[in-house]
Amino acid sequence: MVYFSNFWQKAFRFKFLPFQLDRWLFSLPTGWKISFGIWARYTVDGPGLPPSKFPGGEYMYSPLEYGEIRLLKILPGDTEDVIMTELVTTELTNPLLYEALSYVWGPWHERRSLRVNGQAVEVHAGLFDAIHTLRSSTSERLIWADAICIDQSNFLERNHQVSIMGQIYESAKSVTVYLGQSNERTAEGMQVLQLFANANVTPEDPPWSHMSIEDTEESIADIIHRPWFTRIWTVQEATLARHTTLICGQHQVSWSVDLQTMQSIVFRIKAAAISPHFTSTSNYTSTLDWTPLLNILETQMRQAARRKGRVLRRNQLDLAFDFRHRQSMDPRDKYFAIFSIIENDAGGRLNFGPDYNLCLEEVHRRFTAEVQRISKIEGIQTIEAAW
Repeated sequence: MVYFSNFWQKAFRFKFLPFQLDRWLFSLPTGWKISFGIWARYTVDGPGLPPSKFPGGEYMYSPLEYGEIRLLKILPGDTEDVIMTELVTTELTNPLLYEALSYVWGPWHERRSLRVNGQAVEVHAGLFDAIHTLRSSTSERLIWADAICIDQSNFLERNHQVSIMGQIYESAKSVTVYLGQSNERTAEGMQVLQLFANANVTPEDPPWSHMSIEDTEESIADIIHRPWFTRIWTVQEATLARHTTLICGQHQVSWSVDLQTMQSIVFRIKAAAISPHFTSTSNYTSTLDWTPLLNILETQMRQAARRKGRVLRRNQLDLAFDFRHRQSMDPRDKYFAIFSIIENDAGGRLNFGPDYNLCLEEVHRRFTAEVQRISKIEGIQTIEAAW
């Protein structure tokens, strides 16, 4: 009941935001967008968030000038030490080097205490865990985290800071995505994602060489079905990144958000998803839903393409992935049928066609090699041998 009471109270108070004049000025569509963004962030994505509980907040926060943001300096410390941090101010047009943190706030009643500028401050458990994980024992770390770097008790500041969040994430040297704490499946799941991210590396001892298909899929699902992949604000935060670091417990995976890298990662994931390793076991049908991960990666890929002034077209691998659960008497027909569709649309001659003398594994290898060639995706070593 407390959750829903706080939620509706905040939704009702939405119309009383300081810039409510924008609601009547149709010539200012940006105001509408900002208003909705703040309402979503602090009601839907921040469920029932109560007023700031930072003690002495009026002393902890100094006013920001236009174009300025605050950053959180995480001071070094050992695992059991109290987390000590400081707030510093920087200009967004020429900022200090920082990481922008993307995380899930979690329920407001699950809170932990750390110190900011010497004051005890309560934050959501998700943010506390992220800061605790990021803290080094030897060096400082500079991050941007909305719950602390924005004065939550100051509506005017919140309005402005949320309106420039896109710039904040785009200006960061890296966007650090914190997925939560690890469990017994995390290591294997993150190892699989690491292999996809390292597009030029063919593993000698991949995790699936000593795991069943079911265990492989469950370890991947443990990572890509976490709450971070369900929140709307995380889409913007990840899409605008120039570099991404995915952290789960003590495990992490990093990649640069450039077009070639993103095409390679998406290619490898889709090639793996349609490979015989996942599709040809007689007593098991793959149920892994790659959508949460691929939605983010493909959005990053399209953003990288726009930066280069390019428009991406769908290829045969995209179709084969989309229709991978369709049935056929012969599993090789899934590859042959897809190429027949694309050939009529793309024009030119393809070096791939029906050949029932080939085994399923060889058909898959030739299929992915031909897609790579005609799509001009460079720098990929597929992981067929590892399957």
